[in-house]
Amino acid sequence: MAWATLAMAAVSAFSAIKQGQAQDAQARAQAQALEVQADWTRFQGRQKALEYKKRAADELEATLIYQSRINAQAGAGLMDPFSGNPMGLKIQALDVGATNFAMAKGNELIVRSQANAQANMQLHQAAQVREAGKSARRSGFFNAAFAMAQGAYGYHQAKIPSAATASANPQLGSQSQIYSPSFAPYGGYPGYK
Repeated sequence: MAWATLAMAAVSAFSAIKQGQAQDAQARAQAQALEVQADWTRFQGRQKALEYKKRAADELEATLIYQSRINAQAGAGLMDPFSGNPMGLKIQALDVGATNFAMAKGNELIVRSQANAQANMQLHQAAQVREAGKSARRSGFFNAAFAMAQGAYGYHQAKIPSAATASANPQLGSQSQIYSPSFAPYGGYPGYK
């Protein structure tokens, strides 16, 4: 019976260790998935930033084409006298083009910053999950130690003779003989013969 207690404790300890290791492995896998997701988020941010960068370049190109058109019309003498002078039209084109270019560059920066911030949050979350896995592994070892201690206590309790085993074992003597009045000092208790 006592060995069965130790065997059960060993099985329980082994189970606690394996459970902690499984939780740690699961947490490591989840952390790795979060790290991959962070890389993907950064990649998507760079991709969107490139789209805005292309828009900015397209705005610059459109502004240059519009200015070239103004120069060509002014040089050919096809400028409408009521629309203003060629220099004023160029300045207006630069104003609109520069605003659109700055807007696209700002959006590029915003998208890149948002992607980096989100990726950093995912990396932080991955670090927390990794730490939770390590904690689960340590908890498994502590639970195993507790199970072994509990099993050792149960084994010790099973080895101590009880009143039933003492009365069944003639070497130990009967409980009634040990506490009988004949063993009491000075001839026994008052009222007993």
